[in-house]
Amino acid sequence: MCGIAFAIRSSTSYRASGLPPANVALDAGSPASTGSAGSPGGMELDLIDEDDPEYGIKLPDGTKPAKYLDANETWEQVVDAVKGRGPDVSNTLIKHVKASKAFHFEMRFHASVLHMRGDVVTPQPFVSKDGDVLLWNGEIFDGLEVGEHENDGQKLFDRIQAFGPSNFFAAIRDVEGPYAFVYFQASNSRLYFGRDPLGRRSLLVHAPTPASPYLFLVSNAPGADFPLQEWEEVSCEAVHCYHLLDLKGKSWSVDGRRGLSSYPRYPKSMGLSQDILVYPYDRLNSSVPAPGTLLPMTPTTPPEPVFTSHLALLVQSLLSELETAVRARVSTVPPFPPPPDARIAVLFSGGLDCTVVALVLDRVLPEGEAVDLINVAFENPRKLRAKEGLKGKAKATISNDDAMDVDDARGNGVKSESPAATARDPKIYDVPDRLTARNAWEELKRLRPKRRWNLVEVDVPYQEMLAHRQTVIDLMRPQNTVMDLSISIAFYFAARGEGHLSQYSSSDPSPSSNPPQPYHSRARVLLTGLGADELLAGYARHRKAFAQPVVSTPPPPPPKATFSVASSSYFSSANSTSAEPTTSESFSPDPVNSPQNWSALIAELQLDLDRLPTRNLGRDDRIISIHGKEARYPFLAGHVVAFLARQPVWFKADLRFSEGIGDKMLLRLLAKRLGLKEAAVRKKRAIHFGAQTAKMEFGDGRLKGTDLLAV
Repeated sequence: MCGIAFAIRSSTSYRASGLPPANVALDAGSPASTGSAGSPGGMELDLIDEDDPEYGIKLPDGTKPAKYLDANETWEQVVDAVKGRGPDVSNTLIKHVKASKAFHFEMRFHASVLHMRGDVVTPQPFVSKDGDVLLWNGEIFDGLEVGEHENDGQKLFDRIQAFGPSNFFAAIRDVEGPYAFVYFQASNSRLYFGRDPLGRRSLLVHAPTPASPYLFLVSNAPGADFPLQEWEEVSCEAVHCYHLLDLKGKSWSVDGRRGLSSYPRYPKSMGLSQDILVYPYDRLNSSVPAPGTLLPMTPTTPPEPVFTSHLALLVQSLLSELETAVRARVSTVPPFPPPPDARIAVLFSGGLDCTVVALVLDRVLPEGEAVDLINVAFENPRKLRAKEGLKGKAKATISNDDAMDVDDARGNGVKSESPAATARDPKIYDVPDRLTARNAWEELKRLRPKRRWNLVEVDVPYQEMLAHRQTVIDLMRPQNTVMDLSISIAFYFAARGEGHLSQYSSSDPSPSSNPPQPYHSRARVLLTGLGADELLAGYARHRKAFAQPVVSTPPPPPPKATFSVASSSYFSSANSTSAEPTTSESFSPDPVNSPQNWSALIAELQLDLDRLPTRNLGRDDRIISIHGKEARYPFLAGHVVAFLARQPVWFKADLRFSEGIGDKMLLRLLAKRLGLKEAAVRKKRAIHFGAQTAKMEFGDGRLKGTDLLAV
């Protein structure tokens, strides 16, 4: 994994804005370039002439800005923003390309590398003898053979060079895994950039402005004090290309749009040509059950599906797919930190998805290795005051996630720490996710007693959350809603991994008198169960769709998202919060007598699959990776998604059955097969409610997740 940063600017002569930073490689990048032998890289560097009428981008009234941002100072801030992602080695390359006798481009490439593949740290950028440059922030798990001792970025760069300039798409189209890249192809003066089809790695773009005639591409945006704030996520539906020359060989100026084109991805079944980019999966199987094909029900109350031989085969196939995905994501991880510390961790709420991931991990990891199960809980003054102020009222009143604020009940809105917070009573962290994590931890220990399962309890006091709040807001940019912050702050502290080892014991649930043992998880790979709900109908809205009245002509499935360029932004992809699932509501129709709208359920699942690339995985990557760690998603492995997309919907989720049985039915049956009797029936709960990061302030009770944060 890397933190990558890129900038390009056009100018009319070889010049840089001030002298280049120290210890930076300079590359003329063109056989036609000339320069004095004594200058760095054999290149003549001039100070910028801001009075040059050809330099910079014009304001709307046709004039030039009175002052330009200093290129070096701006670049240093951009680089500082991504360095935390790659603490092992950092490199910068400044490359000047002579496009014509009077027109040149300056490109800056930076990579900060986290060592995750190969025997030694492999520095970036990758540079070929022909002048090609690759920044690669990714992991290749399929589509390209990478040996145990090899670096995947180097292997991909070698493959691109072997395929040649005219076959770039053929070289990259089958690569599967989380990635973002920037690639300069010197032979035809093209700059390609993009993200993986599911958007698991972050890449942000900032268009040139009159004061800063640079195009920026970065993994993380600089903070609120950075003069440029109009960042957008690069869309995943296409690979994008900036043509430095037009069709007649004349150079473009870097003005934001001219020269930009996009090459869309298509469903896998349409990608017959090697030059066509494809998704690693196809559209969902749209079959609806014929009479007599649905699973029979047991006579129990509530009813459960009868475990048929075909269902048993699908459960075994899902286990095989998940095991392959988990093995690919852990087998090449370097031995850091060294034993006995764990090198693999699981973001662990104790829910169905992450508990299955942990147990599958046990099947592929060497027996002597420890596994960190990281669980985060927050001190929530609003919840604590509500419990104190409403003591004696009905339990349902205070346990509802949308309970009234205490200030509403008492007629005041005073903010203060709760009394419990000052006493540091450990029970204030007994939030829903902490309790389920302990139960799931006990179940894992019973099933796999030889594994050392470290339940890492990360307790976050309210004041510590406040101290890091602005940092999280800066990291999640350009996302800026209440829900974004609630989710991001949970991932931020979980990924940091600073907590203590759990002392909980089901045989003696009373708090231990011994102080907890501090523990810092240094595992660089964090496995997560994200994706299971979208693929296997785990949200309440899936059940709502299934219960819709059946119409004679079912509505057609939503069209596949396609790339387009909006007039007001670089990309029209979705910085939208509508893709963020919400799970606070519940919906439980009569499992037998309600309508069975299979077509509506399939349409809702197809919508989920279509918008997985905009499900804010880029935001999560920015939050987690700043700690020098990376999240990996076994459920989002291309072959797992493809397997589940092929299956008839009634074998994946049968919502005739009640909550905790029919939703994610195939995964629940797998959990039972693995022995996870308690986790198999656990209901879905969102992290911001389970860890209690939602609505932490007094007065927040009226806020909606889609509300924008106050600037």
